[in-house]
Amino acid sequence: MKIGLRTIKTGIAVSLSMLVANLLQIGSPFFAMVAALIAIQPTITDSWKIGFNRMLGTLIGAIMGVVFAIILPSNFILAGIGIIILIYLMNRLGWNEAINIAGVVFIVVFLGEDSDHISYALNRLYDTFIGIGIAVIVNYLIYPPTYDSKAVLELKKVSRDIWKYHLMALKILLNQDDLEISENDINLIDEEIKESEKFLNLQLKEEKVLVYGERSSKEIVLTMKLLKENFQHFLNLYGVLTKGISPEVINLVKKDFTTIKETLEAIKKEELEILDGGKAVDLKPVIKSIQTIKKQLKFSPEINNYPTDEVVKMLVILYNLEETLSKFNIIKSF
Repeated sequence: MKIGLRTIKTGIAVSLSMLVANLLQIGSPFFAMVAALIAIQPTITDSWKIGFNRMLGTLIGAIMGVVFAIILPSNFILAGIGIIILIYLMNRLGWNEAINIAGVVFIVVFLGEDSDHISYALNRLYDTFIGIGIAVIVNYLIYPPTYDSKAVLELKKVSRDIWKYHLMALKILLNQDDLEISENDINLIDEEIKESEKFLNLQLKEEKVLVYGERSSKEIVLTMKLLKENFQHFLNLYGVLTKGISPEVINLVKKDFTTIKETLEAIKKEELEILDGGKAVDLKPVIKSIQTIKKQLKFSPEINNYPTDEVVKMLVILYNLEETLSKFNIIKSF
């Protein structure tokens, strides 16, 4: 197992916090080092948020600790009352995420051996500020986390799988292949989409603090939307295949479907190159062919000779295939 970049940055931030604390002679570097340890997060936005919560909790906890220490230091009953009031106050103010650190600082200040509780509390604020500041700077300057490339990598997998399984579906429909698409295959695409969404959400957080990746998040968001819709179209198509469709109805469009399948197979390599920055393939001719088949099927004088349910199934297949190719035609290189 390799050591991750975030782990390395955490070590750097903790070391620098200790160094700075010692150089400034602020006493024990413990609080600065802990603050740095906690403030290194997967995104810089989260580092800011965690850092702000820690500073907020430290401030409120220190103030409460000083007040209660002045009243009666190290009294066990007063300690419990102070914690209750502190938690109530933090909840009322909506600062729930800062409750734990506020409680810790309250206890440290309340039990502080230094008779000058105000000075001790200020030092704790100073320590914490140093640790958080160093952590945010380290996270920002040393290989700042960008997640656009990771999101795109997952979307490439999604696109390739959707394209592959649509071709496989056409082969199944034309009785050229057995139904080899499993629930595991479908779940795999679903997991790839979720993984890409996770990375994209992290990247969108980063852009709030002006940390950009190499690609436009708006373009990635659009691509994800289109691929998620394509995944749903595939599920619709897959649902029809699992139920089965009358061979007689398939024969009505078999010749046209064979041509479409062969066309898509021929441009498969080119279409997938879109995902690697290649020129987008124009799928409009294939889409137009599908539209023509739909019209012929709907208005054929012989259509009433076949079960309505079977005809509807074929129209569902044609509709979802058309929609899928239309969305692939919109997707540009990313």
